[in-house]
Amino acid sequence: MFLNKTLFKKMIKQSFQWGGLTVGCIYGGFVVAGGTWITWTKDGYVPNWLKAAVMEFTGELPQQGCAFKAKKDEPLQYEAADNPLYDLPSLFRQSRVVYTVTPVVVKGRYNEVRLLKQNHEVRMVGINEEFYKAIDLGELGKEDAPAGPSSTSPNGGFLIYKNETSAYAFAALDGVNDVTRMIMERMDTMDFSEEDV
Repeated sequence: MFLNKTLFKKMIKQSFQWGGLTVGCIYGGFVVAGGTWITWTKDGYVPNWLKAAVMEFTGELPQQGCAFKAKKDEPLQYEAADNPLYDLPSLFRQSRVVYTVTPVVVKGRYNEVRLLKQNHEVRMVGINEEFYKAIDLGELGKEDAPAGPSSTSPNGGFLIYKNETSAYAFAALDGVNDVTRMIMERMDTMDFSEEDV
């Protein structure tokens, strides 16, 4: 798994406390999802630290083929286990819109927005910088680095990273502030290929 343990545990905790944490043993793997991010880890490759981090808040793990939503001060709610949004391997195979991560981060009062540029069209999208920082190639072990980010939508939608045993997706930001929007418009003509960065 290519996620920073400390940052990912923080994401799990925040989701549990605010919007709810969805956990499932579905689509041939272990799914953990907050409101705007999703992870999938192939059966047999789920690290113990991830199971422990989930159980710290949910008290249990779902059975095979089941999913539930856990939220602070509420009982577990079992959900339909056939939500195609959680099938990250399939979603990744359908992703044809490739993005380049730019070095540009716009710092706002409450959050930081990382800008990504679509490779085939002149279009920028913003993402929560915390979601990008959660990617940690130092955690790979013997796994290959993930491919991505890519999306099924030219508007960003969910951006996906995936390697052979795990996947991570997060939502592009729908709205950005005026300063970020102005920067994005001016950056549309810039080239962020590896030779230039």
